[in-house]
Amino acid sequence: MKKKYVQAAIAAALAVTMTASLMACQPAASSSGSQAGDGGTVTSDGKGEPAEISIAIWDIENAMRNGTDDKILTAIEEGANVTIKPVNTTWDDYRDKIQLWAASNQLPDMFAIDVIGSSFYHDWISQGVVSPLPDDLSRWPNLEKYMSSPEIQGLRAPDGKMYVVPRVMWEDLIDGSQERRVYYRWDLAQAAGVTKEPENYDEFRDMIKKIIAADPENKKITGLTVSVPQLFDSFFMPYGVPLGMGDGSGSDFKWIEKDGKYVPAYFNGDLLSVFQLARDMYTEGTIDPDVALAKAQLSEDKFLQGKVAAYFLNTTTDSLQRKWEKSNPGMNFEDCVKIAHPFPMQDGSMTTVPVFKSYWSETYIGTKDPEKIERILDLMEWMLANDELVRFGFEGEDYKMEDGVRITLGDIPIGEKYPANALCSLVQYANWYRFEMTGNENVDKYRQWDLEYRDWVRENCELPDFEPAVTNLSTPAKNQFSIKPADDIIKIMTGTEPVEKMYNDLMDAYEKMGLQKMIDEVNEAMK
Repeated sequence: MKKKYVQAAIAAALAVTMTASLMACQPAASSSGSQAGDGGTVTSDGKGEPAEISIAIWDIENAMRNGTDDKILTAIEEGANVTIKPVNTTWDDYRDKIQLWAASNQLPDMFAIDVIGSSFYHDWISQGVVSPLPDDLSRWPNLEKYMSSPEIQGLRAPDGKMYVVPRVMWEDLIDGSQERRVYYRWDLAQAAGVTKEPENYDEFRDMIKKIIAADPENKKITGLTVSVPQLFDSFFMPYGVPLGMGDGSGSDFKWIEKDGKYVPAYFNGDLLSVFQLARDMYTEGTIDPDVALAKAQLSEDKFLQGKVAAYFLNTTTDSLQRKWEKSNPGMNFEDCVKIAHPFPMQDGSMTTVPVFKSYWSETYIGTKDPEKIERILDLMEWMLANDELVRFGFEGEDYKMEDGVRITLGDIPIGEKYPANALCSLVQYANWYRFEMTGNENVDKYRQWDLEYRDWVRENCELPDFEPAVTNLSTPAKNQFSIKPADDIIKIMTGTEPVEKMYNDLMDAYEKMGLQKMIDEVNEAMK
């Protein structure tokens, strides 16, 4: 049986290519590894009228709110010879909307979602709901190079065609830890008598309990909240099941080899202890009681207003600091907030981080019109070739280069000056930009926080081995099987029956769903 290790798989993939930030594309990291071309502007041949392309991606209406007054939006549309028609989705509704549009034959020409490997993915391909990319991409050299990595090529459908353009995020898989971090109120902890920063789950719980009991600001403060519930597994799973977290799609669960057989990593660990920890924290109040209903803006407001003691989310520190400064004038962010390092497993044997892929989410082509498909590929080509323009603005106006360092000009964040900057994630996330210094001391000192966190993780955390190829494998039972760890955690965390009973009921449900049949099919296919 072939055994591949994640480190080797990712290294091979990135040797050829180098996906998100899940937020607007603020400048942030070393420019090495960029998918951009030589820096020159790539435009279409300009023949004919611009093609109208409807695009559904998160908050696209907001990204295009300034219309032709936005120089980046104008550059995109003129450069690719397209007119973008926004079809808005949000982090709360994108899956439901797109699945409904697919079922009713109303898909936009181009749309973003995260369903690789799911039943939706396989059905859309087999039923002709989405269109494949051309076999020959030589007309679009930047896109051809981007799509050539072994990891992405491994996503070809059984018919040999490619139906997705994944959003690449990271050069090194372990850097995905940046997407799930706990920010907590260190000033309130100190006011409550805490003198040591938490280094494990028990110390974190103790700190939160003391903050809640003291309530230094008299705001009836509660415990940890999360930007959206689907992220919660990334906080709890490292406690007992290091590879147990998912991306919310239900189809990205990891596989490991155990006793000569491939099994889902979700069921290979102390899952019961993870559920018990979640229930204990929820019961004792160290988890915000409304966390199951968390929404991004509401959770952010709670943290900024001092209503929760800690906040688990995907962001950059300089972005959170700017919001903090607006909401809390006179309160220095660095005096009030700290980032918790990843906590070790319950037995102390390993400190790991959320493990995903080098990409997250993907673009599909929803139109069958050959001309529109070509224009969509023109747009992707332009975005890859002009990646730095969309992320950083215009050289000489928005930044200058000095000794290889990009120095930001002006005090207005690029995303505020050009809302269309958020469209930088249309093809790829390129989250390595998060670490790029700007020359602005007020920004860079918080970028340094993220660099120090990254370096700490690289030095102190481990990535367990798993078999990436099995995650993308298609078998009848596997295509219908779904694991959503965050949903399982929230259900048991907020439940009223004993944790062990709910755990056993859940395991029975997975067996009835076809767990063993899936395992048998996978192992037969991997021989």
